[in-house]
Amino acid sequence: MSFFYSIFGLLILLGILVTFHEWGHYWVAKKLGVKALRFSVGFGKPFWSKYNKAGTEFAVAPIPLGGYVRFVDEREGNVADEDLPYAFNRAPVWKRILIVLAGPMANFLLAILVYAAVYMMGVNISKPFISEVKVDSIAYKSGFPENSEIISVNGNKVRHLEDFVFGLIGEVGNQDKVAIELIPDGEAKKTIYLDVANWKEPDEGTIVDALGVSFSRVYSGSSIGYVSEKSAAEEAGIRVGDKIIALNETNIEKWSDITEFMNSNGSKLLTLSYERDGYQYQKEIAPKVFEQNEQIRYLIGISPRTFNEFNTIQYGLFEALQKGSEETWTMLNRITSFIGKLVTGKLSIKNLGGPVGIAQGAGQVVQAGMVAFLFYLAMISVNLGFVNLLPIPMLDGGHLMYYLAELIRGKPVSEKIMELGMRIGIILLLTIMAIALYNDINRTF
Repeated sequence: MSFFYSIFGLLILLGILVTFHEWGHYWVAKKLGVKALRFSVGFGKPFWSKYNKAGTEFAVAPIPLGGYVRFVDEREGNVADEDLPYAFNRAPVWKRILIVLAGPMANFLLAILVYAAVYMMGVNISKPFISEVKVDSIAYKSGFPENSEIISVNGNKVRHLEDFVFGLIGEVGNQDKVAIELIPDGEAKKTIYLDVANWKEPDEGTIVDALGVSFSRVYSGSSIGYVSEKSAAEEAGIRVGDKIIALNETNIEKWSDITEFMNSNGSKLLTLSYERDGYQYQKEIAPKVFEQNEQIRYLIGISPRTFNEFNTIQYGLFEALQKGSEETWTMLNRITSFIGKLVTGKLSIKNLGGPVGIAQGAGQVVQAGMVAFLFYLAMISVNLGFVNLLPIPMLDGGHLMYYLAELIRGKPVSEKIMELGMRIGIILLLTIMAIALYNDINRTF
C-alpha cells in the first residue's frame, strides 16, 4: 500500500507541476506571437492527443517524468512558409527570454496560489516539540531540555519543524553558536546556545538526528487529559486535570513513569495518590483487563494531557496572497542557502534527494490529507522552478544563459558551443540524478 500511495502521489504531483510549468511557456509564447506545435505532459509516443484551432497538439504521453512545448523552429526541421513569422528562432531575443522564464515563474506562481489557498482555508501546523534529548549529544551538552517547544532560531520565529530545520541549516557554518529560544514544560521561556562549531553530519540519519534530539507529541508531566467512560479511574472518581503524584509508593514525575509502573503492576490493586485544586488525595483502584491483538493489558482508563500541539493559521484573501508570496520567497532563500552550502562543502551531497524521495514524500502526504499534500505541492513547485533556473544546458536556465549572452554580444551563440554545452549539461544532470537516486535508495534501505 505504501508503494501504491507513493506512485499515485508522484503521478498526481508531477502531473500538476509539469502541466503548470509547460503552460507558462505556452501561454507567454502565444501572447508574444510564437506558435506551438505540441504541448505534451509526459515523454514518449502520446496515448491521447487533441488539436486546437491554432493547430497546437495537446498530448499526454506514458513516461511521466516531465513534459515539453515544441515550438515552430527552423533548427528542428522544415517550417512551412506561412509559419515562418511565428518561428521561435526568429523571435527577438527578449521574447525568447520571456518565454523561457515563464516556466519557472509559473511554478513560483503556483506555489503562491497553493499557499494562499491553504491559508485561506485555515491550517493547523504541528508545533516543534522536543520529546527526547540523547545523552552526550550536541543538544545535550548545550543544555537542551526535554519536553520543550522551540520558539525561534537566532530570533527567527519557528512555527513548525520545517522552520527549525531550515533555520538551523541557514546558520550552520556561519557562526559557532546558534541561539535557540524554547519553552520547557511548566517553565518560563529560555534561550539555549547550541554549539555547532564542531558539528558534523552523520553517516546515517538526518541533520536533526546529528543534534541528538527527537520530535514528537509531548505529554505534559503526569496530568490527566482524558478519563475513559466506565473505567476503573472513573468509578474511583478520578477527573481530567488531576495530577498523579505517586502509584503505591513509587513517585511519579512524568507520564512514562506511569506506563512503566502499570506494565509491571499487572492486575494488582494499586493506591493512586493525586493532586486536585491544591489538595492531595488517595484512591485504591483495581486495574481492568483488556485484550487487544492477542495481548492482555491491565489499565485503569486514563490518558495524558498534552500540550496545545498546533499553531492555527487562517487569513483573508489579500493577506493569504501576501503570506503565500512570503512563504514562496522564504522557500527560495532556503533552497539557495542549501545549494550554496552544498557547493562550498558545508553540507554533504548526501543531503541531495531525487525522484524516489519525492515519491515517498508524496505517498506520505497523500495519506496525511489534502492540506499536507498542498503544502508538499507548493514546496516541490518552488524547488522545480529554482532547479530549472540553474545555468545548466538542457534546463531553462541554460537556455537563458545563451540568450543573455546573445543579448550582450548582439549575435547568437554558435551552434558548436551550444552543442558542447548540451553534452556538458547531459553529463551534469545524469551525475546529479545518479547521486540523488543513490541517496534515495540508501535512505530507503
